[in-house]
Amino acid sequence: MIPMDVMEWLPVWITPFWLIAVGLASGLALLAVVYGLLAALSLVPAIGTLAENRQLATPVAGVLSAVIAGLLCWQYVPQVEPAKYQLHLVLPLIVVGVLCGWGIVYGAWRRTRQEFFLIAKEGPLPYVLGTAAVVMVVGLAGTKLVENPSGILESVKQVNWLDDGTEVISVQLDGVGADLQADEAMFVKIPDLRYDAGRLTEVRIVADKFVRIADAERPADFRMAPVPLQPGEEIYHRSGQMESPPIPPDSDSVYVQNTETDPATVTFTFVRKPIVSQAWTIPFVAVAFALMISAYITFRQAAPRIAAVAMSTAKSEMAQPLYLVLLSLGIVVILVLTIVPFHTMGDDIKMMKDCCMTLIMVLSLVLFVWSAGSTVSEEIEGRTALTVLSKPISRRGFLLGKYTGILMTVLVLFVILGALLAATVSYKPIYDARENSSEDPMWQVTHEEVMSTLPPLTLYFMETMAIGAIAVALATRLPLLPNFIFCFVIYVIGNLTAPLVRSSAGENALVGFVGKLIAVVVPNLNSFSGQAAVDAGISIPPIYLAGAFNYLACFCVMILMFALLLFEDRDLA
Repeated sequence: MIPMDVMEWLPVWITPFWLIAVGLASGLALLAVVYGLLAALSLVPAIGTLAENRQLATPVAGVLSAVIAGLLCWQYVPQVEPAKYQLHLVLPLIVVGVLCGWGIVYGAWRRTRQEFFLIAKEGPLPYVLGTAAVVMVVGLAGTKLVENPSGILESVKQVNWLDDGTEVISVQLDGVGADLQADEAMFVKIPDLRYDAGRLTEVRIVADKFVRIADAERPADFRMAPVPLQPGEEIYHRSGQMESPPIPPDSDSVYVQNTETDPATVTFTFVRKPIVSQAWTIPFVAVAFALMISAYITFRQAAPRIAAVAMSTAKSEMAQPLYLVLLSLGIVVILVLTIVPFHTMGDDIKMMKDCCMTLIMVLSLVLFVWSAGSTVSEEIEGRTALTVLSKPISRRGFLLGKYTGILMTVLVLFVILGALLAATVSYKPIYDARENSSEDPMWQVTHEEVMSTLPPLTLYFMETMAIGAIAVALATRLPLLPNFIFCFVIYVIGNLTAPLVRSSAGENALVGFVGKLIAVVVPNLNSFSGQAAVDAGISIPPIYLAGAFNYLACFCVMILMFALLLFEDRDLA
């Protein structure tokens, strides 16, 4: 039997995990359906052997990628507001399109069908799937404790996939005739309005003339009192308010009366959101999880030589004692920080999230730099790299494989510690409420705390990728200790880049030039900092993540090209 006091807070803690667990299970189901269809297509000889002909597979994958990326950009880029940030979304959507295009070609390869279960057992994928399995078991086990699970699942159908759920309709109405009085004007039916009153979360109505809204043509048939609307006045109604909505429940029964002689324009704005707004978590987690697993499978099949080096590197580094030490240290410190009081007058959870995310990033940076030194520097100095390069793999493939392999080990560290952080963040509001002898929070509060942790954690992972690229580049020429020192200096200066540029404003030209030079040479790591958002208690918008991804992609390409130049003429003999 579960104690009564535990039963009081357990539903609040488990509900966010249940949403994530359902999302992960849906992601696995989506993967099963997609790769099941691709496996069926691989039985067709022309499709199943397409990937074996690289000269044909590459243009086919390129065309599919261009089509998918074009459709995604056409659908989602115009929705970005304000419009000046629309271009930030182009590169991430192109990357998704490339992943889908190459994923289709190599997912329909007969070899992928034959090796599918082998892929799931090698490299870092078992650790990711194992972490997901633990979350699913814990979350789904608490289904009976979740408040209205059927309502949440029903709300998933109402999630807006193709737009933001906002629809604006403007209606033109003729003025009243000169021979009629204002109160004799007819109520005109509006035929273009189509809405589901049960799904509307917001309704806004504006008119440039005095009009009245009713649900019938004649006053004798009115079932609701006509709603007057003054010129320039906005009627705003949100679902859940005590007042009756300003429009009829049936969209086919909207009538508007224009009482003035001049034509009137009435603008209706309908906002459609899920009844349970948190239901968006399920499709978001499902799609993100499916894309991550698909990216791994596509990388392994499309670049087998680089993937072989990456898998070997990941396996070697995850077997090192340092990896287990860093992982254990992260687990212990996150658990301790959950119950340690920060004495911040109600902002303990912000401090706890900030400290834990910074800890995860620092541990990952240590792992990345150490692994770069042990797998690149030591293999070059120990002539092991010469043996690897004697096989059919280029120096470019060797270096990219090393970077990708280390990145996989860091990703596993982020996934495991991130899952633990989500569990402790979900419990922290409950713990603080009980420590302060206040009421337990609603599950919506814990859900918001958990989901607001993911964007900054993603930014910190991007920052780790940027520093890791520098570490791999330096490892081609420097041993471990100098590499650590250089990366530490770059990390410190990189986080001071933006303040240096701002402080140089208004100074003499030399100071300004030095500040801007530092900003060009050293990466602006403030772009990957989520501390300000965590401290302010606000969520990071997705478009900011897209912009940070653009900066990361350009920076990593530049650094890795520089690393290839350093490694190309390195004497390995």
